Amino acid sequence: MKAETTVDRRAKIRQMLEANNVVSSQQLAELFNVSLMTIYRDLDSLQEQGIAKRQHGGAILANRFVSARLRGKKANIHLDAKRAVGRYAARHLIDTQDDAIIIANGSTTLEFVRQLPDVPINVMANSLEALSILSTHAHTNLYSLGGELRKDVMAFGGAMTQENLKQCHFAKAFIGVDGIDMLSGLTSTNELTARTARQMTEQADQVFVLTDNSKFDQKSFRTICSFKAIDAIITNRGVPAKYRAFLAENDVELIEVD
Repeated sequence: MKAETTVDRRAKIRQMLEANNVVSSQQLAELFNVSLMTIYRDLDSLQEQGIAKRQHGGAILANRFVSARLRGKKANIHLDAKRAVGRYAARHLIDTQDDAIIIANGSTTLEFVRQLPDVPINVMANSLEALSILSTHAHTNLYSLGGELRKDVMAFGGAMTQENLKQCHFAKAFIGVDGIDMLSGLTSTNELTARTARQMTEQADQVFVLTDNSKFDQKSFRTICSFKAIDAIITNRGVPAKYRAFLAENDVELIEVD
């Protein structure tokens, strides 16, 4: 990972806390390529700000009840771009010939869900909000992906979720990401989210990544998959030129929307 400033590193640690509720000092030191003492100082600073609470081996989010507020705040970041991506995917990537599709939880995939047409296909989702929205569709066959409910994002994940996924096959999978990096691939700030999305990619014929362009050249905590596992990335205009060339070389279609 390229060298981080103290401010940038602490901001990313805060993001990881908000996403996961807990962080490991050792894993943070390895991720940012700094000493444990540096991480201790970072966590002390976040604790002084009332964001983190130090504990043996790392820290936890100081107030877990803040998760719902943070989830709403995240959904509103780059909202116009997310809506444009969701609108394009809903209009151009849904075919009534598709037997079934799977949709991962996430702020951009949720905008996709909001604009899905009410057509006779099978849709499975792990997000409670997505399921609630799609429950109003008269012609869509809707399936819930059960398992452990992550209350911070109101979505199912974990071992049971993965086992349920292994019993299914999908024409298309739609996933979101927190980071897109040439070396690390597609990443997520949360381990359960990464595992769930990874399993979705393995059960689908085609995999589409829905994201705003701020995720490019970013690396998060857990790897979802490599570029070989996906077919296309749909995002808003402004993708760095080096990624356009890189994706073309790796046979990943890049669709930039207005």
